[in-house]
Amino acid sequence: MKYIADHDFHVHTTVSACCHDENQTPENLLKYALENGFHKVCITNHLWDEGVPSEAEWHPDHTVERLKSVLPLPTHEGARLLFGAETDIDYNGVLGISRKTLDEMDFVTVATTHLHLGGNTVREKPKTPEEAAELWLQKIRILLSMDLPFHKMGIAHLTCGHIMKGRSHEVIRLLRDEDLYEIFQACSKKGVGIELNVKTLDMTDEVRQVLMHPYHIAKDCGCKFYLGSDAHKGAALETVKAEFENVIDILDLQETDKFPLAKQG
Repeated sequence: MKYIADHDFHVHTTVSACCHDENQTPENLLKYALENGFHKVCITNHLWDEGVPSEAEWHPDHTVERLKSVLPLPTHEGARLLFGAETDIDYNGVLGISRKTLDEMDFVTVATTHLHLGGNTVREKPKTPEEAAELWLQKIRILLSMDLPFHKMGIAHLTCGHIMKGRSHEVIRLLRDEDLYEIFQACSKKGVGIELNVKTLDMTDEVRQVLMHPYHIAKDCGCKFYLGSDAHKGAALETVKAEFENVIDILDLQETDKFPLAKQG
């Protein structure tokens, strides 16, 4: 059976400091779920757990206390909102969420590709695609080395523009297949979800082919995928389902390829 676009596991509200659309509320996200036939939508605002020491300076509003300000979430028999977070790994390899906080979440997505945050996720922003490619691999390997409940965790936007502004496809092109197979075989074994939020409509065929290549290898390795819009504003939600379905078609995904937590039930 073909993979059904029936969820969104990466979306922000105004609790995230970078979300400035006052309409990005839990109530409107529930409406978004119902209008698109999504049975689950997970709110994943940015988090650096104040209980986790880091040498880097993080946004003061991205705390657990502020994250919980969305609770209690609105309910509806036709769709379920999940309580989650998007966190990072700092330049010392520290994950920005404690095990206690993680246990309180329905789902947590980890951004390993925020390579634009010099002084936070990386000591310095990469200056060349080669540097960025090495950091791309390093971040994921650090995450996979941790003892975590990967059954309710995902790796966010692996091919996003934050890898290197305007040059992310150059970085992805440098990744060797043997390294990608190593990474995704480990992801499959750990059971961590792989996020699909690539915008495959507004790019050339050549760039699309480059950016989709890691996901083809992930599928070949038996990884499970979830859908995430990473939407920070309501306007971005209007085309999400079509973008999801386009990616599903490109990868020829089946329901058996779906991350278990994203399934009905």
